[in-house]
Amino acid sequence: MLSYRHAFHAGNFADVLKHLVLTGTLRYATTKAAPLLYLDTHAGAGHYRLDASEAQRTGEAARGILQLDLAALADACNVAGAALLRAYHELVAPFLARGSYPGSPLVAAALLRPQDHLHLCELHPADYARLCEITQRDRRIRVEQADGFQRAVALLPPAQKRAVVLVDPSYEVKQDYRTVVRTLTAIHQRMPAAQVLLWYPVVERSDIARLCAALQHSPLRDVWQVELGLRPDAPGHGMSASGLLLLNPPWTLPTALREALPLVQASLGPAAAYGYWRVERLIEE
Repeated sequence: MLSYRHAFHAGNFADVLKHLVLTGTLRYATTKAAPLLYLDTHAGAGHYRLDASEAQRTGEAARGILQLDLAALADACNVAGAALLRAYHELVAPFLARGSYPGSPLVAAALLRPQDHLHLCELHPADYARLCEITQRDRRIRVEQADGFQRAVALLPPAQKRAVVLVDPSYEVKQDYRTVVRTLTAIHQRMPAAQVLLWYPVVERSDIARLCAALQHSPLRDVWQVELGLRPDAPGHGMSASGLLLLNPPWTLPTALREALPLVQASLGPAAAYGYWRVERLIEE
């Protein structure tokens, strides 16, 4: 199925969480001199206008990134969380000033160095074409119209010997909940040191419980679970929370998220009173 388009959801609270985590992961990864491969399995179009009809139809950015004063939150935060919030703010502010929001490919491109490489997979024909257009001048980037699940496994381990992988499917196909488990397990088998960020939506909590249980019965180690919720679980009433499962995250990231997410969650408007955040280890090292 190719019906999902991220343009309707760009800049929502799920993007805020995902890109905070991605920012923290890549900032730490680039402190080491060795080159790095960034692999995005479901890259989308890469860049989104917040005044476009798709974004205006849902209004999700207004209840997400546009609801947050990131500079003020950083000023109110402890050291690790403040550094993370400031880095994310510096990255997205130029886009917001022009009425747009960067997708994960442009977040990663802004954080990575000349010696690093990006491999972006996207199946949707229109999004693939747009992604090619906006990245064509960046020699570090290769864009491929391909199944990101399959390519993530085939491309590892890379020549760079270091990798950060973002696995970010839409889950519009229920099979994706099983496919991500197989994909993470295969990535771990091929490259145990790879850092993997698996995004998921909380629509039916039972799906997430089964996903976590499957990973707990897999060979994976050092897995963390991070969530940001706007309201209690509400089966059948859309996405109430967003989360990521992190394989081999930077040791600094959980502390930074524990400091930053309470402030982010509390700033998300009327939903703050009903929301929550979570940063906890799911599987020990």
